[in-house]
Amino acid sequence: MGKPHVTVVLLLLLIPGFSGAQEREPAEQVKSLMESCQFSQAVGLAELFLSRDSTRTDLMLLKGRALAAGYQYREAIGVLLQAQRLDTANIKILNELADVYRQSGDPATAIAICRKVCTLAPGNRYFSLQLASLLYSEENYRQALKVLLPVYMSDSSSFFVAKQLGNCYNELKRSDSAIRFYRRALRIIPFDPYVTGKLVNIFIREDEIAMALYHAQVYLARDSVNIPILKQSGYCNYLLIDFKSAAKQFLECAKLGDSSKFTMKYLGLSYYKQEKYDTALPFFRSAFHLDTTDAEVCFYYGVSAYRSLAVDTGLVYLNSTLRLLMPPGKFLSTLYSELADANTSKGNADTAVFFLQKALEANPQNNNLRFKIAYQYDFHLRMPYDGLPYYREFLKNADPGGQAVANVPQQVSYSDYARKRISEIAGAKKKK
Repeated sequence: MGKPHVTVVLLLLLIPGFSGAQEREPAEQVKSLMESCQFSQAVGLAELFLSRDSTRTDLMLLKGRALAAGYQYREAIGVLLQAQRLDTANIKILNELADVYRQSGDPATAIAICRKVCTLAPGNRYFSLQLASLLYSEENYRQALKVLLPVYMSDSSSFFVAKQLGNCYNELKRSDSAIRFYRRALRIIPFDPYVTGKLVNIFIREDEIAMALYHAQVYLARDSVNIPILKQSGYCNYLLIDFKSAAKQFLECAKLGDSSKFTMKYLGLSYYKQEKYDTALPFFRSAFHLDTTDAEVCFYYGVSAYRSLAVDTGLVYLNSTLRLLMPPGKFLSTLYSELADANTSKGNADTAVFFLQKALEANPQNNNLRFKIAYQYDFHLRMPYDGLPYYREFLKNADPGGQAVANVPQQVSYSDYARKRISEIAGAKKKK
């Protein structure tokens, strides 16, 4: 039975400086080993001292910490429970037990022990905040609020408490309360990027884009190279239809080294909305290479390609969009319509009319598609009689005034052009 202890002692004697420290208090010797990350030796030394006095809970606590540091959670819990049985109200032991249970993946037991610690030390803010953090990590936001609010009432000057209250209310989608506490936190530490980002996101979520942009700009006036806030500011400008400002800020993110899908996508969209398709193209390409399952990016990539005269590439990616998913009716209709335009540019008028018909099926409310089908048959396929029913159907549903016809020199309205062609086609039919 004595041999293991002799071995430990011999090993410890080989540790530099240990032999001169033998007269120190046992706990100090164990701590010294732990401070130098010699956890297995610390466990061995603690066991040696405990073999002489098995009631030393301070040594059991250190042994438990050393075991946990070596990822031996089950053994650590066993030692700490033994210590807790010897001293049931020892807060240090209970707190260590809670931490080891948390590390071992048993948050429910950790929370239960933390509650006991808070009962034993009701005025200790540290233990309350530890409990609140555990509850938050387990997505128990309502219980976390119950712990945090009394702490805040006793001292409203804590940045951490105000921030955590904001986080809890934010997760519960209680935006007004979240905004209140995030603003409180920013009064304590005015330019915290995490809290600013959270606040901006809430305003975006609540569709208060101007307010979101204001808070982002206030921060950027202090720190103009913070990429997450720059991205938020760019996105706000995009939502406010200020595409030039959005492009400028997303481009600044890219210059700072941000090549994320979000930045590449919205940089592309910011140029796309300005009809700068050739400029948008490489950014959509980068975004799509980062996520080849994003149908929206694939679609805009395809459109930008064929509108930049890379028609073959455009067709590849527009067709790929169809294979990625079956989008909602209006988007699907737009996709088919763009495929039709791309095929028309390629000279595939018969394929184009097929896609226009698919677009009309997906969105029958888009009356202009009836005109486009008629015009495709009439002008591109030289099959006016096939287009005649579509011209007539278009007129039944047309708004007065109508839209000017693209590619028609006179730039007459769709309705006027349809009436003219119906008369001409019908007259030609009678002559036959």
